Amino acid sequence: MKVAFFIGHHKTGSTSLQTFLATHYLTLLQSGILYPAVESKGIASNLATMLHGTAQVEPNNINVREPHNALAFALISEATATQIPPWHKNLPSGFQMLQTIEEQMTVLNPRHTVICSEVMSRIVESGWESIKPRLQARFEKHECSVVLNLRRIDDYLAAWHLQQLKFGLVMEPLRNGAQHRYYQTSHFRYDQIVLRWSQTLPNAQFKVRNYADVIAAGGSVIDFFAQSQIDFAPPKNTATRNISVPYALAEVMRHANVAIPNHRADMWNYLLSAAQRIELIPNAEVELFGPKNRAALLKAFRPIHKDLSNMVGLAKFFPDVEDIGQCRPISEEVAAAAALHALRRDATDHAPSAEVRDFLMGLRLERSHP
Repeated sequence: MKVAFFIGHHKTGSTSLQTFLATHYLTLLQSGILYPAVESKGIASNLATMLHGTAQVEPNNINVREPHNALAFALISEATATQIPPWHKNLPSGFQMLQTIEEQMTVLNPRHTVICSEVMSRIVESGWESIKPRLQARFEKHECSVVLNLRRIDDYLAAWHLQQLKFGLVMEPLRNGAQHRYYQTSHFRYDQIVLRWSQTLPNAQFKVRNYADVIAAGGSVIDFFAQSQIDFAPPKNTATRNISVPYALAEVMRHANVAIPNHRADMWNYLLSAAQRIELIPNAEVELFGPKNRAALLKAFRPIHKDLSNMVGLAKFFPDVEDIGQCRPISEEVAAAAALHALRRDATDHAPSAEVRDFLMGLRLERSHP
């Protein structure tokens, strides 16, 4: 049986792909492609989809949309005695989830089974030695393919840092050196993801993709099916999911997580909507790191990039890798100050609550010179 893994990375279209797989469960299954559930809610949702003929995925039920993230978090939790994130609720054990996948594969006998989880790229960090044999025992006997999308490290860390703001984390901005917290993790060690996954499934067909090429190919959904050689043609216009706020609004969100933590979800959603109404300095022009941090980032990433390139057989996996050291023309502080001015005008009519509006009216940002 063929098993196609998508193991991330984060912020490379995983949510768009998971949403497509979940909402097209029946169509895919009728084409011989299984996106297996791992717990009771997912099983019930899939049964309802088959009964009614239309997707029964609840938009906010992350266990149904992202079942294999739940599996990955469970494996990490059991290997390291850490907590599963609270957004994955009422999960069975890792053994039960793996067994549930295997039973569906046996009974439904699909041409392809798809395991899709950006968190799978993070299981190489800790507890790997106990997770590795569990994955081998379940999947090594199958004909496997593995797709891993990777973004250039400066673009990736910027996107991931904004994702952390969405989760409500209180942290330093990247311009103050926050990048260093990621250096020993899978958010930075691209080489370790490739090495350890290839050791786990040595007979698998590996496709490590530059995210720029994924976008050029039509996005994560189209590219995944093409790279996995799955005989299914997804629609060309697949919606993008899990969009981040623009860089110019990141500093506003960072302060909101400190000042009004109970309203962070309202603030995040408001900023996403406001970005469609107000004029902002484009991401391509906003500098989040600063020259000193960019120089340090490039220096730290060069040896990792060299190893990664050697592993995949390319002279340069990221052809523009040296551009990591090049600053963009407008500082984050300047972009944020301009954005805040526009937000205050917008919030008069569009703020979701008095708390959000009052926060914006009272916020004072430090401003640097261009």
